[in-house]
Amino acid sequence: MIFDIVVFDGLDELDAIGPLEVLRRAHRPERPVTTRLVHHGDQTRVTGAFGLRIDIDKQWVLGEADVVIVVGGGWAKRAPVGAWAEHERGVIEPMIAASRDVTRVVAGVCTGTMLIAHAGLARGRRASTHHSSLAELAALGVDVVGDRVVDDGDLVTCGGVTSGIDLALWLVEREIDATLADSIASNLEYSRQRPFGALR
Repeated sequence: MIFDIVVFDGLDELDAIGPLEVLRRAHRPERPVTTRLVHHGDQTRVTGAFGLRIDIDKQWVLGEADVVIVVGGGWAKRAPVGAWAEHERGVIEPMIAASRDVTRVVAGVCTGTMLIAHAGLARGRRASTHHSSLAELAALGVDVVGDRVVDDGDLVTCGGVTSGIDLALWLVEREIDATLADSIASNLEYSRQRPFGALR
């Protein structure tokens, strides 16, 4: 199974690094899980909002991943780099829109959901984002849910920064194995939260 985490300059580092660690811990030789940091252009490195330089694993190619995770950062502040800046550039959202037809799940961490919504994938769907952008998300025709993780089938989203860990653990549980997800959470000493109403 392949997970692509879409990153860009100005991302909130934990939006990407939290899910990355969870998903890479999910790899087993008998059940391979590949998790990659991808960029929609030709950059080989991005710099996060707090200065962390992150090497890109590969250029984002539509249709290669089973799950595409879009991160956020800088949206509420309308920062010159980050999710808002990517929205203004207008390059990433058409790729997100096109990914709907060639990947099993599109997921949004924090204000990565805003990029997904502007790409047209969340209108009339249940979703969440960082608390600073919930009203803006609702204005885009999204059924805003204040839960930490929101599962709407092929669209999975989560709230603020640290909830990306919960989202990744939920994807491991849903797409791979619940016992494995619990084991990863235990090893991380992390008290996870599932989508409301998720059965055990």
